[in-house]
Amino acid sequence: MSEGFGELTERDEVTRLLGELKSRSGLSYGALAKRLHLSTSTLHRYCSGDVLPAEFAPLDQLARLCRATPEELVELYRLWVVVRAGGGVRVCVLGALRG
Repeated sequence: MSEGFGELTERDEVTRLLGELKSRSGLSYGALAKRLHLSTSTLHRYCSGDVLPAEFAPLDQLARLCRATPEELVELYRLWVVVRAGGGVRVCVLGALRG
């Protein structure tokens, strides 16, 4: 996806999709983080697009917890792969940010 004016990047799309799923769940960042065994700040960083996990598993678990459709799961994975392959992406190792 191009980074032209008015267009969303793949990173923006990941952020949008995670935000939509989080909102749909009706749960707070704290409640979701507890169920995912993450710190609230780590989950917030993922959902705001500040950082992506080194592995897809935390995003997959979040999406499933928020009742993502199979199509949303596939799209989230596709976007994660594209962003990761793009280089220059700030990535965290899950264990390093656990609180």
